[in-house]
Amino acid sequence: MPIMAKMRDNLPAILLSLVILFLLTIVLDWGMDITGRHRSNGFAREPIGIVNGEEITYQEFNQALEFEIENFKQRTGNDPDDFMLEQLRNQVWEQLVTRKLIEQEIKKLNLTVTDEEITDWVLNSPETLPEPVKRNFVDSTGKIDRVLLERALKSTTPQARQFWIEVEKFLKAQKLTEKLQSRLLASVLVSEGEIRERFEKQNTRYEIKYVSLDPNRFSKEISEPTDDEIKEYYRNHQDEFRIQETRRLKYVLFSDMPSAEDTASVLRELENFKQQAMQGADFVELVKNYSEAPFSDVFFKHGELLPEIENEIWDKKVGEIVGPLKASDGIHLIKILDERKGSDTFVRASHILVPIGRDTAESYNLAKDILNLAKKGEDFAKLAATFSVDQVTASKGGDLGWFGKGRMVKEFEEACFKAKPGEIVGPVRTQYGLHIIKVIAKDNRELKIADIKLGVRASSETIESQRKRAEDFSHTVSGKKFVQEASALGLDIKTTPPFTKDSPIPGIGFNKTISDWAFSNKLGSVSPVFKIRGGFAVFTISEIKEAGIRPLEEVREAIKVRVRREKLKDKAYNYLESLRTKLNKNEGLESITKLDSTLEVKTASGFTLSGGIPGIGTDENVLGKLIDMKPNEISQTIKGNSFVYLIQLVNKTPFDSSAYKSQHETLKQQIYNEKKNTLFFSWIDNLKKNAKIVDNRSLYFEQ
Repeated sequence: MPIMAKMRDNLPAILLSLVILFLLTIVLDWGMDITGRHRSNGFAREPIGIVNGEEITYQEFNQALEFEIENFKQRTGNDPDDFMLEQLRNQVWEQLVTRKLIEQEIKKLNLTVTDEEITDWVLNSPETLPEPVKRNFVDSTGKIDRVLLERALKSTTPQARQFWIEVEKFLKAQKLTEKLQSRLLASVLVSEGEIRERFEKQNTRYEIKYVSLDPNRFSKEISEPTDDEIKEYYRNHQDEFRIQETRRLKYVLFSDMPSAEDTASVLRELENFKQQAMQGADFVELVKNYSEAPFSDVFFKHGELLPEIENEIWDKKVGEIVGPLKASDGIHLIKILDERKGSDTFVRASHILVPIGRDTAESYNLAKDILNLAKKGEDFAKLAATFSVDQVTASKGGDLGWFGKGRMVKEFEEACFKAKPGEIVGPVRTQYGLHIIKVIAKDNRELKIADIKLGVRASSETIESQRKRAEDFSHTVSGKKFVQEASALGLDIKTTPPFTKDSPIPGIGFNKTISDWAFSNKLGSVSPVFKIRGGFAVFTISEIKEAGIRPLEEVREAIKVRVRREKLKDKAYNYLESLRTKLNKNEGLESITKLDSTLEVKTASGFTLSGGIPGIGTDENVLGKLIDMKPNEISQTIKGNSFVYLIQLVNKTPFDSSAYKSQHETLKQQIYNEKKNTLFFSWIDNLKKNAKIVDNRSLYFEQ
């Protein structure tokens, strides 16, 4: 393909990539995960945001959103709903704010990229160019075609000039990012000791003997915490009781679920298709043109269709149209296209499950009584609802639906396949209990169907109606008693647990817009309408707690538990330490059982410190002691998170210098990446905390 034609074909995708590639460079190089998207709402005079005096325009915000819309569609195959749009909008906001802050820091540090640097990059290291640029100049083997590259550089066509202008912008942005990274990461070093420690944690395998002592053994030997002990603990552990500023919200939700009219509309549409089919329209063509599920030209066996459909079609004849049928995934209109005999037989059965208690004979007697009632003509479904302990099927009259061989436990399956349709058998004992079984039918037929499936979704009228109700409520309740007004309208009032700023709101999820509103308004304030999953919500701030130290009385009981636990640990520690001093060193840890026969010496082997100790877990108090221990050495008594321990190191694999050498660079890079990511995120968080950020999104989008 000629170079200009190739560039022209790729230009739209390349330009779109270049618009956001500065951010993508950060994503790829730093490990960030900031994405987003949005719909265009037109233009406005006000910038959508201001970061330290610099504007984020609506156009650039919308461009990033549109890009993410396409990404979302490609990932999911669907358009995002309103809730997802709000989430993506928030993500794009964070993305652009981060970009703006990074650009400002680049300017502060006087970082620049010259034309000569870009020229040198393109001419002398084209193989290192970013993929959206490099892919225009590679041959069939994926290598740079220098002849193609030189032709493109010499081209004077408008397309070529525009291409290189955009390439230069991007390459400069990437070089600036690299220089910023180099400046920030200059202090990030990985020592040989860190690499060796990581290697040993991941590769050295240990074998130990250990004794664990439960402090609760001494519960009767300690005194209850005194008031002075509680106060002392409170004074010495203030940081444990430090709390962030929190909010609690009450809210009402106006559901945007489909209305009865939305369901009726789908039913009318399917009834129309049914009439068309009855008048001669090709049903399969109707499926292909209108169904949300593709036509499947296959035969179905029992159990392969939804129960709501299964129960309605198997007694119908070829050519019959069934429905509309409401099912869990929508509403269906089905035509039976064909029928054939299959090689597998299926059974439909109901059962009543009687548990086997301590008195087996009594359980059998109850099962036999139920069996006799069923055989005498008592309603099996009512008997199942009354006596069966299988709660899943009892409410459905014991109905298990259709099943083939291999689906049920052996004893149950054999009884079902031996019985005739209409026959009631039992009691059949399985691992679950005693079963009374009614075989409803047997069948080996397979059906081919055409299925017009339509989902029931809220119409725009339904959604706007609920949005209007929410807005009316928000305006009406403003300045009044929220709970009183909501109750008067019969609305369900929900309450969130306390939450901190920039954290997920329990029951709602992460929603920065709602969180920002909650932390910038007063107690009793009523919110505008916010879109959340499930509908439109109106909030009121029902509780504000400022940051600080929780009062002693509020945490007294918790402290009491902790002090008591420490007393128990101290008691267990002193006891185990006293035994350790009496151990026979020649016999090792095993000799402790001669001092206390209730203690058990356990063994754990083949573990690494990165994976935890079998029977102990990842208790750092214990893991930290093992690193420096020598074979046959018995540790000092260790206070673990829950238990108190004595450990004897039996053996550990020797240091493998060859493996260390082979893993050295990988481990070094692993540690380096962890350090640089930690540093970067800390740096970004600090920039955001100290930045003056104006958020004008409410001028463009309904909340």
